[in-house]
Amino acid sequence: MLAQIMALAASIAVVVNDEPRPLSLPEALLIAQEAEEPSSSVFDARADALERQGAAADTLPDPVLTAGIANVPLSDLDPNREPMTQARIGVRQMFPRGDTRRLTREQRSAGARAMQASRNMTDRQIILSVREAWLETFFLDRSADLTRERLAVVRDLGEVALSAYSAGRNNSHDVTRVELEESILEARLIDIERGRDLAVADLARFVTYPVATRPLPDVLPVLPSIPDRDAALDRLAGHPMIQSHNARIEGRELGIDLALQEYRPAWGVEAGYGLRGNRSDIASIGISVQMPLFSRDRQDETVASARDLRRAAELERSAALLDMAQRLDRELAQLNRLRESARLYEDAIIPRAQETAESVLLAYQNENADFAELVRSELALLDAELAILRIEVDALQAQSRIFYLAGDF
Repeated sequence: MLAQIMALAASIAVVVNDEPRPLSLPEALLIAQEAEEPSSSVFDARADALERQGAAADTLPDPVLTAGIANVPLSDLDPNREPMTQARIGVRQMFPRGDTRRLTREQRSAGARAMQASRNMTDRQIILSVREAWLETFFLDRSADLTRERLAVVRDLGEVALSAYSAGRNNSHDVTRVELEESILEARLIDIERGRDLAVADLARFVTYPVATRPLPDVLPVLPSIPDRDAALDRLAGHPMIQSHNARIEGRELGIDLALQEYRPAWGVEAGYGLRGNRSDIASIGISVQMPLFSRDRQDETVASARDLRRAAELERSAALLDMAQRLDRELAQLNRLRESARLYEDAIIPRAQETAESVLLAYQNENADFAELVRSELALLDAELAILRIEVDALQAQSRIFYLAGDF
């Protein structure tokens, strides 16, 4: 119901003067975080189940009620002939070994904490997916705009070439070249639109399709700054994946304590009452103890196995930390190089591509350059503009993956 109300409110709020309001990245993240996400809720259900299992495990086993007739003479089956014949009723209550109940409850609680950490990890993964899908959609939107702009320029050049050819100043291959470049740009636009449809589908998974199809702002968002490597590495220990491993290690440690309880006896209390008709009734009470005398090897192996499982869980956590540190180093290195490339494009490549296109156009007007060179300069400018756009988006996506590993700053 909450998700339906939010979707309705969003559908009402996004229309201003019959124009859909641009979908910003913060708004997309807010919608995704407030939606009822099944892949996150499943961990809540598992955590609740483990907590309930722990509460059940901390309860004593049900008592055993017994009833019967004892000491009946077989010669005539007369219950009144022998003084020992009686109708018996009894109850027996068993008590688990040592602190088994408490340790089992705590072990289930550790498992529940691992499930909650897994839920937090899923929530962080959703934020990353929304960021990457939104940024990819932005890149493809701007790519389509730039390609359409350059296609319009090429078509204008085609009209110039056709006019010159009609006047006998150009060759027919100039007209054919423009038509070829137009077709190539149109094919490129189709590929861009196909990619955008896929990106919108990825975004719609978390924000609904009507929201995902809204237009995006004209400028890239500004994400929080990235700290230095050491600060980012220190924050890996707080990642939900590591917290989940910590909870599992705690559960394995409790598993060792549970295995050690096998060295302690299990015991029970039993009480009975015998009815003997016109004779005096009798009562009995006793204690039973299950002594671990003949299974020492089994208990030793159980404890050793529990310790091996704890060691395995610790190694899994260490491996996860190493993998995350590797991913962080890769993303930091990629981000630094992307920023260097962006500066190079901004300071040198884009200005030179613009100057080249302008100078070739001037030279063509003065009949000092051929038509093919003019078309190539326009396409080179488009390639440079698309390249820097791709670099800027890739840098923000790398930054988003760093936030997934180390958390937002």
